[in-house]
Amino acid sequence: MTGWPCLLLNGLLATAAWWVAVYGLRQQGRLMQVVAASVVAWVWSTLGMQFLGTLGLIQVGWLLAWTVLGLAAGLACRRSRGPSPAIEPDEEPTGWGWEGVLAIAAAVWASLALGLSSLIFPVKVISDGPIYHLYFAARWWKAGRLFLVASPFGESAATYFPANGELWFTWLMTGWGGDRLARIGQAPFLLLAALAAYGCARELGAGRKASIVASALFVTCSPLILFTFEANVDTIFIAGYLTAAYFFLRFGLGRDGTTALALGGLAAGETLGTKSIGLVFVPPLLVAAVWIVARRTRSLRSTILLSALLLASALTTSGFWYGRNWLLADNPLYPLHLQIGDVVLLSGWYGPDAMRNSVYYIPMGDWRAMIDNIVAVLDPRLVPLWLASIVGFWVIGGRSKGRIGWVWAFSAAAVLNVALYWLCIPYRTQQRFMLPGLGMAVVPLARLLDGRRWLTRAAVVLLLVHLLTPQTWPLASSESDIPWDLSPKIPNGMGAMIQLGPRLQRLAASRFALSEIVAPAELIVSAAAALVIALACSKPWRGGRASAWAGASLVGSLAVVGAVGYAEIAMVGSDSRRLFFPVFPDFYAGWMQLDARSGPDGSRVAYAGTNIPYYLMGADLRNDVRYVNIDGHPDWQMHDYHRQSRAQGQGLWPTSRPGWDRTGGDYAAWLANLEAERIQLLVVTRVNPGEGPHNVADTENFPIERQWADAHPEVFEPLYGIAEHDPWFRLYRIHARANRGTANVAL
Repeated sequence: MTGWPCLLLNGLLATAAWWVAVYGLRQQGRLMQVVAASVVAWVWSTLGMQFLGTLGLIQVGWLLAWTVLGLAAGLACRRSRGPSPAIEPDEEPTGWGWEGVLAIAAAVWASLALGLSSLIFPVKVISDGPIYHLYFAARWWKAGRLFLVASPFGESAATYFPANGELWFTWLMTGWGGDRLARIGQAPFLLLAALAAYGCARELGAGRKASIVASALFVTCSPLILFTFEANVDTIFIAGYLTAAYFFLRFGLGRDGTTALALGGLAAGETLGTKSIGLVFVPPLLVAAVWIVARRTRSLRSTILLSALLLASALTTSGFWYGRNWLLADNPLYPLHLQIGDVVLLSGWYGPDAMRNSVYYIPMGDWRAMIDNIVAVLDPRLVPLWLASIVGFWVIGGRSKGRIGWVWAFSAAAVLNVALYWLCIPYRTQQRFMLPGLGMAVVPLARLLDGRRWLTRAAVVLLLVHLLTPQTWPLASSESDIPWDLSPKIPNGMGAMIQLGPRLQRLAASRFALSEIVAPAELIVSAAAALVIALACSKPWRGGRASAWAGASLVGSLAVVGAVGYAEIAMVGSDSRRLFFPVFPDFYAGWMQLDARSGPDGSRVAYAGTNIPYYLMGADLRNDVRYVNIDGHPDWQMHDYHRQSRAQGQGLWPTSRPGWDRTGGDYAAWLANLEAERIQLLVVTRVNPGEGPHNVADTENFPIERQWADAHPEVFEPLYGIAEHDPWFRLYRIHARANRGTANVAL
């Protein structure tokens, strides 16, 4: 696949969204136009995937038809509304200054360094991508439809999570014909989050340079930029949250009308439809929006009507997933269980008590871990800057520029979001849940930097130190020496985001071997390209020559970086498997065996044990991979098992990893299910006992499928693992159709 359908799809989508935002919604100002167009494009792709996926029409042709429909709407807006609306005058005609250019260049450099690696090389094992984000998207793309995907050995609840992020990955996979772009599918949302945070700061009086530097410090914080270039959905979530806040702020300031409220509602809905933790963070934002409406309109009738518009907009982009869960399990928040006393409000399989049994749980009262979390997210060298802004040092001297109450509101929102993370989400090891608060803190940080050029310059220097050195530098040489490390539960030894120093050291140690030259060369070229991009964007794109020069600079810089990146591919060699399978010692040999025996057109593969089934799809994602039930209910999902258990008076499970689907195994039924699915290969790996004892069937921590397969070699031909004494991986070829007579032999 050349990728041209993806370029065409997204080019048409961007054009349609721009016409709708500029001519239909009459957005004024380049920043507003770009942010509004981004939301329109995001919403149109989300609704299209939900509609076409429900009909089983996830194919390039149908996506093109959907995009052309949007293009027709955009063209109608352009023809009916006349010329583009006037651009809002810029109240600060000065440029970015070297501080702004360097801050943007640093953020782009880090993004290129991390993004290029993620684009080219295998998806990291330590992320949710291979557990369900990429795996679900790939299953939907290959099937051409949306359906529930079981995840019994990983995050069991993921089957019922809101999945707007996975829809975007599916959109990219369908257009590209593979997962290449989906691996860095969050990258556009990092830019959107930066623009929204920058826009909020500018609206509330911060200068351009200060707003740029503050936004750059935000988007390069370690959890955000690292997770952006993994196939997670946290950056998508943050972008929707901050974009909603930006539109609500515009409405509250009287800078825009009902359109801003609707766009903010759509963005908030995208956030709710991306991660289940949106149910913690988004409702307070919507309540604040309703308060803004009431404060501005001073009318009960207008407040009710506009609040209804806000709610309808949010439900438009999130209601699909919660409505699906309601239809399936009579619970829009499924599988969460809500109960007050003896009254069950929503029936699920686990509540807060079960979540406390998770390895990700930290007690609410563990203030040492909380402080460690905050320091790790902010970077200890930047903590004083962020805290000074939050507590209000920006009111001392400098330029006040008014709107002080709004700035305090953003400071309060930052604190509130961190409090919500710590008080309402038991999985307190997950530092990325703190990021909504950090995004809101950009406003007071920008106000702190504004008017103090020495502080802005110091912030740029700290930004470079943050990106180029480990967080322990220069105060400690290793994590064991860190003076601020208060809790062993939270790692504080974060390395540099840009590994220039270590790469140059390896190059010098190798005496400038060719194999070691490419990596530092890539970073140096990326740095030069980032600087060119920042300079090109810092100039106003007015006039044909200026626009042509800026556009050529952007394209040329990215092309050079891409060329250096693909030089790294050449160093790897022609074996495409090395670009798909990470060197994960436990499973690597088994993955290689599976890929070699899957055939050029792929095979139908069943799995048990592993919680990262994405890699079983093989290079080019040519295998059809699925979990097959081990009982007489081949089509049941967890909500079906839960319904049966609830009817028997046992509707709750003590942990968030229920085992109703794994406790009633029957060999004959399992074999019949394998035959019905036309499975050709079976992969069984060791399981993590922490995911539930019901998954463990022997002393080596393998699930029951291994015992059944080993007991019936006439059906399951061992291909790898037994003779090789692999302690982790088993691979079998299935001959069940020729041996149906053995199906009644149970273990």
